[in-house]
Amino acid sequence: MNEPFPKWRFAIDRGGTFTDVVAVDPDGVFHTLKLLSESPQYKDASIEGIRRMLGLEADKALPEDRIGGIRLGTTVATNALLERKGGKVALLITGGFADLLDIGYQDRPDIFRLCIKKSPPLYSAVIEVDERIDCDGRVAKELDAVKLSRDMDGLINSGFDALAVILMHSWKNPVHELLCERIAERLGFSNILVSHKTVNLIKIVSRGQSTLIDAYLGRVLRGYVRKIKREAGNIPVEFMQSSGVLSPPPTFTGKSALLSGPAGGVRAVVKVAEDACIKKVIGFDMGGTSTDVSRFEGEFGHVYEKVVGGIPVQTEMLDIVTVAAGGGSLLNFDGQKMTVGPESAGSDPGPACYGFGGPLTLTDANLLAGRLIPAYFPRTFGAGRNAPIDTRIVEEKFLLLTGEINRAIGTSLNHHEVAAGFIRVANEKMAMAIKEISLARGFDVRDYALVCFGGAGGQHACALASILDIDTIIFHPMGSIMSAYGIGIAPPAWKTARTVLTRYNSNVHLRISDMFREMGERLAEKVSESQSGSSRGYRVGRDVDLRPEGTDTFLTVRYTTFEETLERFRKNYRRLFGFSPPDTEVEVVNLRLEIQAPSEFFASYKERQDAGGGMREPESHRRVSYGKSAAEAPVYLRRTLTPDMKIKGPAFIVDSRSTVVIDPDFEGEIDKTGIIRVKRLSAKRASVLTTAPKPDPVLLEVFNNLFMGVATGMGIILRKTAHSVNIKERLDFSCAVFDTQGDLVANAPHIPVHLGSMSDTVKALRDSDSDIKPGNLFLTNNPYRGGSHLPDMTVICPVFSEQGRLIFFTAARGHHADVGGVTPGSMPATASGIDEEGVLVDNLILVRDGRFNEDAVREAFGKHAFPVRDIPERISDLRAQVAACHKGMNELLQTVARYGSGTVSDYMRYIRENAEYSVKKA
Repeated sequence: MNEPFPKWRFAIDRGGTFTDVVAVDPDGVFHTLKLLSESPQYKDASIEGIRRMLGLEADKALPEDRIGGIRLGTTVATNALLERKGGKVALLITGGFADLLDIGYQDRPDIFRLCIKKSPPLYSAVIEVDERIDCDGRVAKELDAVKLSRDMDGLINSGFDALAVILMHSWKNPVHELLCERIAERLGFSNILVSHKTVNLIKIVSRGQSTLIDAYLGRVLRGYVRKIKREAGNIPVEFMQSSGVLSPPPTFTGKSALLSGPAGGVRAVVKVAEDACIKKVIGFDMGGTSTDVSRFEGEFGHVYEKVVGGIPVQTEMLDIVTVAAGGGSLLNFDGQKMTVGPESAGSDPGPACYGFGGPLTLTDANLLAGRLIPAYFPRTFGAGRNAPIDTRIVEEKFLLLTGEINRAIGTSLNHHEVAAGFIRVANEKMAMAIKEISLARGFDVRDYALVCFGGAGGQHACALASILDIDTIIFHPMGSIMSAYGIGIAPPAWKTARTVLTRYNSNVHLRISDMFREMGERLAEKVSESQSGSSRGYRVGRDVDLRPEGTDTFLTVRYTTFEETLERFRKNYRRLFGFSPPDTEVEVVNLRLEIQAPSEFFASYKERQDAGGGMREPESHRRVSYGKSAAEAPVYLRRTLTPDMKIKGPAFIVDSRSTVVIDPDFEGEIDKTGIIRVKRLSAKRASVLTTAPKPDPVLLEVFNNLFMGVATGMGIILRKTAHSVNIKERLDFSCAVFDTQGDLVANAPHIPVHLGSMSDTVKALRDSDSDIKPGNLFLTNNPYRGGSHLPDMTVICPVFSEQGRLIFFTAARGHHADVGGVTPGSMPATASGIDEEGVLVDNLILVRDGRFNEDAVREAFGKHAFPVRDIPERISDLRAQVAACHKGMNELLQTVARYGSGTVSDYMRYIRENAEYSVKKA
């Protein structure tokens, strides 16, 4: 029960498979419903859910006198983008740049795929506008309005749904975009999107793609919104945006709808944390196809550019990391190791246990291990859609797979051990996603509680907590419909942003205050248009995006005093990258303003638990397998628990929506609000501290993911700290991990020509007489010793054990924009000697005893017949490579601390052997 509302209020998350509905009736009682998003029985799942809640007949109009508001999150925009089912768009772009948005940043997102098939651009026609604004906002070439009118004349009757106008530097001076808009209106176009109004920020590629997405998805979203409004009549309707902010229908756009549902889940995680009085939480949402992970510590994490469907989108989104591991992830064996995903069985045919002819999935592994209880599943499976889940077919398929594994690698595993192995592989993959949202951003995951939700999360949460050293897990009673609940408790808010791009000093700080005041006055007008009554209780947030001058990645910090703002930036920079920002000027990129209203739509959900009315005895017992061992675990019904009960694992807590598995060494307790807190009783972690005479098929995949995760994390740091366009935008770099012999063990999906020769570079260093010791890093680009060409500079970091023994190497190779030579960029056609190509560096000590050796670098780059032209940028990129190598070193040492150096070294060798096996097999 909560405070009574005068009317019903609905919060709905329309997902790809299911639509979740949470409602509060006039008496303050919560109601929930889950139904299929697509069904021949109804036209729209959201409206059907409302009708069922209110007991209305099909096609009956929604009663305006009974409903106070409807909030929705939807995947309509995301699905339309991924399936390329948007509208027909014409593009107007500055002359000479017709192919710019098709070319993009020249990065190669799927670089190892042998057959690259680019998705078609979102526009169907392009017109080059004869104009030019320079980078300072001055008109360099007046727009030829007569020519533009003539060029556009043929578009008006060609069936275009939208016109996107994207001109160079329009964020600085929009005069030409506004002129294009007026010409288009005069010709009869009605749906015109100009980039400076859509995203008034620098970077034409992502600004342009964001504008195109709004234009492309406009018809789809307008149709969906019209359908909802037609059914709702005068009932207030709001939509959840990717930023976690609610939007009225007129301002709900394509780019703001791409993470609509998951954003609701993040909002709910924050509310649950507040109700549980926890300051730091990791949100863990495990569904059927994928797992979404988020982090909260007093402030929401945001990203301002994200690739969705292969397209870079520049818009504010909550920071959510997704990994392809869910209940429907496929289980495979490649001949040596066991893998989970990324492919999914989906809902049709679904897991094998559904009885629809599906393959083995993670859900089946949990079922065989006893972590799912068939009695609490609905009888909606099998050919007649009226049978329980099929445990027999799962056991048969696992027995066949177990036989295949044992024959291939000479083991004697039983099928329960195989199922437990697949579960462990999945847990490690999901733990990597949690590390990406925490450790990779400079936050210690051990300080956080895990808020677990989604249909499959309850079976894996304890194992994840053990892997990550997390002590507290929270299960909310709304866990299976958390995104819809989050949409209901989210406060209304309005946001705006503006690019300024100038050096940040105390005088600029004062000018920014005036800019914020101007932005606030404009935004307040929008607030007053959509809100009535007092503005008391409204909160205003002001943030600035700061970065070291010359870099591409900014950090968003709260705007307070000049000294506090700058110190907050430096502190966040050190935490994220592991070192202080370079001694360059700090630049302010964007200003961000938010006005937030009090939330009065939903109150916090509290499931009242009676202190003495529950059953203390379990409903039943269930045998649960842990691979080599098993135990009889009590099964408790959630509704029968009392707040003072403590339940030690192994045990189950089940309700109509979810199953929570409490593993050994964990203890659960339910509080008066219905929240289950699970505490870790022992700090013991599953570790392997002995050498392995032959590879375990589970650990082989676990270490494969661990080492690849190390290399991927190195690449993230390198890109974010680099200065040159080659590295930070074109992504012309590679990071990898090598064993003590210098052989390649793992790499991120980076540049193949780099990765093919880096091992020779590392071996050349190992075999040299260089001063290889802890604290020293080396720089080389020698093409006679594994270098690809002179601009490819490689930084190598030897990794030592606590006893001072060399155990690994990490390395980062980046294509520098210029390394001297007779022409910029090296490789001149007329060169007759290598000096004419540029500066050759051979195992230069770049970092000596932990200190960056800048003088040696300047001497090497400057004292040359054809010296480097921009030494400061080269030094900045080299510092970024050093940061990446240090990141890899720290991650490897943490892995050694967990598993032991002998085991880690063994699995480095086994991974290389598995690579050889896989190539021979292919």
